[in-house]
Amino acid sequence: MLYPLLFSSIHKKMIWGSESWDVSCRQDEMSVIENGELAGLPFGEAIAKDPAAFLGTRVKADKFPLLVKIIDTNDDLSVQVHPNDTYAAENGLESGKSEMWYVMEAPKGGSLIIGLAEGTTPSQLRDDPMSCLQRIPIKKGDIINIPAGLVHAITKGVKVAEVQQNSDITFRLYDYNRLGLDGKPRELHIEQGLECVDFEATQDRPLPFTVLRQEINGTVTEAGDPETFVILTCVEGSCTVNGVPLSEGRSAFIPAALDSYTIEGACTLLKSSV
Repeated sequence: MLYPLLFSSIHKKMIWGSESWDVSCRQDEMSVIENGELAGLPFGEAIAKDPAAFLGTRVKADKFPLLVKIIDTNDDLSVQVHPNDTYAAENGLESGKSEMWYVMEAPKGGSLIIGLAEGTTPSQLRDDPMSCLQRIPIKKGDIINIPAGLVHAITKGVKVAEVQQNSDITFRLYDYNRLGLDGKPRELHIEQGLECVDFEATQDRPLPFTVLRQEINGTVTEAGDPETFVILTCVEGSCTVNGVPLSEGRSAFIPAALDSYTIEGACTLLKSSV
């Protein structure tokens, strides 16, 4: 019997803060189911039992398409860019990486690095990246799309829920001359990054997945979709999903074969699917 799945979070300490990987289906970073009769089973093994039931009839079973994280910063992240699917395929990488951020917390007057100043050239970005960057003001509840090729960085004091393609490919263009947790200078990927930068990219470009914000105040019953799964990420408040408790900063996986599910509580959810 299928039901909403919760996973044990994968916690990662970073030089700039921490990440919690809520839903991950990767060989070396595999979520483990923590509730119900499938508790203790790695996510990939559960999917393999019946790929269509878990993923849906239109989702390829060879690779789970999404990765969901909570990112909490106490310092600026590197200025970075991710490749698109075409570049990844041509260069033997796992896939492109587009992502979306939902701002859970932001300092007063906070901003994010999103995109480049108009007219920026590759040589300018190589020689003086900090002078080329565009900042946008942010507040709690903002949604930021980061299509592949868009230069970006999360900044100090910001907490986001991130939904992204299931790829861990990041090219750093600038990192403030910092040392890593191993005491060595962090690697930059200038040439690869410049090859991936789309100098015309904006937030408006479509992403290869869908994320909807859903406000819950009471009880809502949703129909399942046999063609695709859904991931519910609670970004404020709390609720239950078919009786399974979902607190802030946690995600529930809704298998495609689940006919319906009932959400009860007062919360803001991100509803992700492909």
